[in-house]
Amino acid sequence: MKKAILLAAHGSNNRAANSALNNILKLAKAEYPDIPIKSAFTSYHVRKIMREQGQPIPSVEEILKSMHDDGITHVVIQSLHVIPGIEFHHITRILNKIAKGEIHFEKAVFGQPLLSDDQAVDEVSDLILSLLPDRDPEKDALILVAHGSRHSGNIFYHKFKLVLEDKDKHSFLGAVSSPNDIVEITEKIKKAGLKRAFLLPLLFGAGNHVQKDMAGEDKDSWKNIVAAGGIEPIPAIKGIGEFGIFADRWMDNLRDAIKKLDN
Repeated sequence: MKKAILLAAHGSNNRAANSALNNILKLAKAEYPDIPIKSAFTSYHVRKIMREQGQPIPSVEEILKSMHDDGITHVVIQSLHVIPGIEFHHITRILNKIAKGEIHFEKAVFGQPLLSDDQAVDEVSDLILSLLPDRDPEKDALILVAHGSRHSGNIFYHKFKLVLEDKDKHSFLGAVSSPNDIVEITEKIKKAGLKRAFLLPLLFGAGNHVQKDMAGEDKDSWKNIVAAGGIEPIPAIKGIGEFGIFADRWMDNLRDAIKKLDN
């Protein structure tokens, strides 16, 4: 048996977003020093942009081919996505190809994304609410900035929103793919009489959605829409993959996948 680990992230052409991936890579290499570990971007759009910029990034399939050529027989593909959305299910289709013998490995398993069941939703919501010590839950709003998806996996954003808002009446979740979300959230914060709002990405890395859509200087950024409502915005310019408590969650999922690979 010759094992390998492939970390599969959405990816970004914004260098700042790489901090989250590098964080997980560092942790994985420290814990599994004898196992080759590589990473790949699952977003075709991101890979296309980077290829046009002269920085080609291999796909999951291309990394798997190179692993096979290196004699790897057993592989874990660890998702670094937040929900089991479109790109996560692309990983599962690759695993089906492996199972059918179309891609040649003796065994391949995947590690779950951050939110994969109701227990994860409950536990991660608790972690989110413990993350900002400077926030007073009675006086300050919390706005979580998610990506959003047309995939059925979007149900996990919906579940997370319900659980979070049930635990904390001044916490809200919106999606950058739904521009009206932040307008509605701002109105709710104004009606509650709150004067400050912490903006926190529910995104793996601090890419363009964080630096531009959430915290950019454009008048339509979430930060400036909140400010236009008379509320002081306090944005966290970090992907959640940069926070140790969330990196540990992905590492737990990797550990579970490694156990499955060994059985």
